[in-house]
Amino acid sequence: MAHKHTAAEDIVQLILEDHKPLKKLIKIMKDTDKDLEERKAAFEQFAPLLVTHAKPEEQSLYVYMKKDEDTREEALEGDVEHGLADQMLEEAKRTDDEDLWTARVKVLAELVEHHIEEEEEELLPEFKKNSEPEERRKLGHIFLRLKDKIEVEEAVQEVEDEMAAHAPH
Repeated sequence: MAHKHTAAEDIVQLILEDHKPLKKLIKIMKDTDKDLEERKAAFEQFAPLLVTHAKPEEQSLYVYMKKDEDTREEALEGDVEHGLADQMLEEAKRTDDEDLWTARVKVLAELVEHHIEEEEEELLPEFKKNSEPEERRKLGHIFLRLKDKIEVEEAVQEVEDEMAAHAPH
């Protein structure tokens, strides 16, 4: 699923776009009135979306922000939150107990929701105010290239997992 790269792709806009489907899925994952199957389906969509969003964000925006004394701490905080989300994502994937899975996924959803809110209300507006459009376009280009690369790696991994599952034992 290659993206069309245009000069106008500002990293702030790209990140905001990426947040939209994540926020919809978070609502479903947090809603314990919804049945387990619906929440599991939302989680199945959420997991790869989160990875293909978070990794490029870390490797483009956060790396860039860490070079500046004024934004370094926010970038490090973002990295820490991404690390926690990764850990929780992996734990949820390995959980068979339905109640424990529900608890883990709800906490993961709340963590990511909080992280997105902080980015949208503080980090991104602040970054946009203190950066040049050209810098944001360059970062957007890097972000998209990294995202494409991760999506390809994820697809390859899926095929390998599928083949391993059907291999004669």
